[in-house]
Amino acid sequence: MAAGERAGSRFGQYELRRLLGVGGMGEVYEAYDTVRDRVVAVKLLDADLARQPSYIERFRRESRTAAKLQEPHVIPVHDWGEVDGVLFIDMRLVKGRDLKAYLREEGPLPPEQAVSVVEQMASALDAAHESGLVHRDVKPANILLTGEMFAYLVDFGIAHAESDAQLTQTGNAIGSFAYMAPERFEHNASVSAGADIYALACVLFESLTGRPPFLVEGNLANIRAHMLTPPPQPSIRAGVPVGLDQVVAIGMAKDPTRRYASAGQLARAARAALRRAAQEPARIIPPAPPTLPSPAVPPGGTAAPGHSGPQYLDHPSGPAQPYGGRGPVRGTNPSGPVGYQSGMRPSGPVDPSGPQRLSGPAAHSSGERVVGPPVYSGPGNYDPTVRRQPVTGQPVTGQPGYQPTYPDPTAPREHPSAPLPLPPAKRSNLPLLVGALIGVVLVLGGVLGWKFLSGSSGSTAGGSSTPHVTTTGPVVTTTSAYRGTTTVPTTTVVPLSGSVSGTDGQGFVSQSPRCNADDPAMAIGRTDKSRLVVCRTAAGRFYYKGLRISDNAGIQLDDPTPDGSGGFNVTNPTDGTKYSITAYALLISNGGQTLANESMLEYAHR
Repeated sequence: MAAGERAGSRFGQYELRRLLGVGGMGEVYEAYDTVRDRVVAVKLLDADLARQPSYIERFRRESRTAAKLQEPHVIPVHDWGEVDGVLFIDMRLVKGRDLKAYLREEGPLPPEQAVSVVEQMASALDAAHESGLVHRDVKPANILLTGEMFAYLVDFGIAHAESDAQLTQTGNAIGSFAYMAPERFEHNASVSAGADIYALACVLFESLTGRPPFLVEGNLANIRAHMLTPPPQPSIRAGVPVGLDQVVAIGMAKDPTRRYASAGQLARAARAALRRAAQEPARIIPPAPPTLPSPAVPPGGTAAPGHSGPQYLDHPSGPAQPYGGRGPVRGTNPSGPVGYQSGMRPSGPVDPSGPQRLSGPAAHSSGERVVGPPVYSGPGNYDPTVRRQPVTGQPVTGQPGYQPTYPDPTAPREHPSAPLPLPPAKRSNLPLLVGALIGVVLVLGGVLGWKFLSGSSGSTAGGSSTPHVTTTGPVVTTTSAYRGTTTVPTTTVVPLSGSVSGTDGQGFVSQSPRCNADDPAMAIGRTDKSRLVVCRTAAGRFYYKGLRISDNAGIQLDDPTPDGSGGFNVTNPTDGTKYSITAYALLISNGGQTLANESMLEYAHR
């Protein structure tokens, strides 16, 4: 039977009015329930698929799954059953558009709306995952949006319990290749909630950019991209905060253990990225000054060859533009906004028919050209054969002098790229070498003396030079001697980038953790389960303090290393546990196994 042919017919107690959509397993109709006197959506299993027991089981499970998920973003199921050998599901009718159609017709969502949709989908997925169910086909076509941008996750017909036997036949993958996690393509690989988290990150990217994560053709190309190509960056679209790049990157990690621990954690990280972007100061671009009108060539004046009047160049590679014949010469300095060239000032009334006398270094600034004879100061007649200093215009030492007349305005002028002055005669380097040798000897002597004195003392100030580990209850503290060393001059501490509530420059004010003494905090973070701080000593070394909120268990580790992007990595020497601190998550792992993956709610770093 062709799609939509049942429209206008009677199906049990339902009058099928019109076709709403066609999916991989059947058709969805708008229908009138004559028994309960209400308009509903009825999904019918395809007749050909109904001959296969595996598909029948999957269809029935959708009914049970959706019915027991009491979550606002899952469409409620009223009833399910069988009529004349055809299986059906009776669901609430929701008027709206799926996200795929919305993006095609309206374009990408603003970041605020995109994150809102992801938050709603994460709520539905977390409810399903807590029940042991994996959706396996999260994609824009299965997200229904109402006029108020309220989102529903639909089509649980291919969802399955992780404990169920796999219903996918050999060669028949369930899901859409454009949003499938890499592990889905591995032979006999079990599918976990991480596959839905990966797909939700793909949905976030498409919502922000209007296109799927990988623009490739064919299923094989999609498989190769998901398994080998790094996650794309949504900030390629103007207006998308750069912080969302890391959210997508973690959500689409090739290794499921490196992804967010839950869909809700991904959504919270995306919301935190938006908050951080809103706190960043906006860049202010100064307005360009008005363009001065170009005067006509004065009577008796001569225009430069190929031009209608006096001109200047904004940049050596740009076209010539007119400037005002009387008044300050205007131009564009390549290192600054449009305006007066730095240092260029008229030294008197400007005669358009004669040379313009300017003073200051900008008169010969590299890369800028000014029409007219070269600018120079001092008496003398300009001789184009004499090599001159590039700024002052004075002749190079040893060259002939001037005759006191001005040159012809049409005579060729010296270009900024003219040869530089001849270098002075070489001087002997022997005195410098001797001085450097003496300095090296003095430095070595000082170092050896310091080593001798420090070695004789047997210990450093503040304790033993050997690191030690102290364990007290749930609190594990690793310390080293460097915190007790004599204070050395500190480097300048830049302000924190970002903010964390209840903190100052040394960590949390009325709570733990907090840096020792006057040590500044180089990073402060608050996750949904922990608080942490990375501190720097006066000697320039780092240490990490973390606190688990649930039981106030604390840990302190030495020598975290910066990752170059505002985060830190540190390893507990007692058991090899690794802590990775970024602006988006606190990841704790050991031996390749993820022990915790906590979404960063607030983060600041220097």
